[in-house]
Amino acid sequence: MREDMENENVKDLEPKTFYMKALDPIHIGAGGYRLGRVDNTIVRDPATDIPKIPGTAIAGVIREFTILHKMENEDECKNKSTEKEKRTCAEEKVKSYFGTGESKGMLRFYDGQIIFFPVSSIQGTVWVTTNEILEYWFGELKDDHGEKITLPKNNDDKAYALKGIKQNEINLGWLLLEVDSLDNTFENLLSSKFKHEGILDYVQRIVIVSEKLFSHIVNDNLEIRTSVKIDPTTGTAAEGALFTYEAIPRGTILGFEVVKDKTREKGDIDIEMKDVSSYFKLLGIGGMGTRGFGRVELLNIDNNKEKSGGK
Repeated sequence: MREDMENENVKDLEPKTFYMKALDPIHIGAGGYRLGRVDNTIVRDPATDIPKIPGTAIAGVIREFTILHKMENEDECKNKSTEKEKRTCAEEKVKSYFGTGESKGMLRFYDGQIIFFPVSSIQGTVWVTTNEILEYWFGELKDDHGEKITLPKNNDDKAYALKGIKQNEINLGWLLLEVDSLDNTFENLLSSKFKHEGILDYVQRIVIVSEKLFSHIVNDNLEIRTSVKIDPTTGTAAEGALFTYEAIPRGTILGFEVVKDKTREKGDIDIEMKDVSSYFKLLGIGGMGTRGFGRVELLNIDNNKEKSGGK
């Protein structure tokens, strides 16, 4: 996002960061099959191999949820006589936000990234993250004197206990890591940021691992399910139609960014996101919805503040 913004007049762009919790597994299909342990894979960042939610997927569901909300709640649209007329009315109203085939909208959506990934351990569920992810999503940490403090660089095969971990070793799935403690200053400062963003209610135990371990831990602990296609003529399992698919597991905390071009429209992102938040909890995002996938909860729609620089 930063590179795009540096190429334009930054003062005309209003960035907002949103956090969400996966209430169900999330499956954003990669659109094909690949050889390996899973038949239907999910979209990954090519640089890190970590699963993500593409910005196009986020934009698509928010556009559709906004249309549904306006059909049901805005007088001009809901008083139309037919469903087709209601939808046409709502689609016309969201053009300025999301654009059309001929013109650009005032909103830009960026990929959703995993911030805290839940992994089973002997101490219960532990959320795993990295220094780099924390610095990107929560910005600089400053002490009581306003001096910048940095998290210790973690290039070792060990974990740093950020919250709720009391033992010197921890297993993250099959992986056993030595645990070092961080200064309480880090935990206090970061806990304050997490609480403000609505994350602290869910994430009780946090460890920081190196970037090189994070990708392996995430990919080794994705949810894998097996299903079989049903033959519609017999109502039974189709022969040779067994398949597997993967998903980002329930409890994962993700973040995504939206940028508004203030020169185009004076709409409010927070109001629009608040309007669609209930649809995220009911209808969700991604595929496999009929198998109980996709619902998410937006965590910080009530306290979002404009970010300035730093990203």
